[in-house]
Amino acid sequence: MAAVMNAVQAYRQVGQQGISSDRLVLMGLEGILEYLRRADLAIREKRIAEKAEAMDKAYQLTAHLLASVDHERGGEIATNLESLYRFVLEKLALANIFDDLDALASCRPVLEDLRDGWRGLLERS
Repeated sequence: MAAVMNAVQAYRQVGQQGISSDRLVLMGLEGILEYLRRADLAIREKRIAEKAEAMDKAYQLTAHLLASVDHERGGEIATNLESLYRFVLEKLALANIFDDLDALASCRPVLEDLRDGWRGLLERS
């Protein structure tokens, strides 16, 4: 729960700096994908400290996005986003505990689809 509260605080601080929430979501998704890439490489190369750092950052960013889901305005889309973020968090935990590259890989298409969707929204606005 503390990670989610930290994510909410971080989101509010960055939001006060004038970056749109849509842009923040896109940046978060891109960040998660980058940390997944780093974690995958670290697992393959048995670099435990680097894996732990990348996994922690991917988890924090995902928790941040989960905390920022607006159920009041988002309706069914918000519910779906929450489910996707929770799926990613679960797979990240499995990947981290068991060095499970398949669990890590299962996050990538979900996050890429979300990233591409947000990118499309930003291009249209």
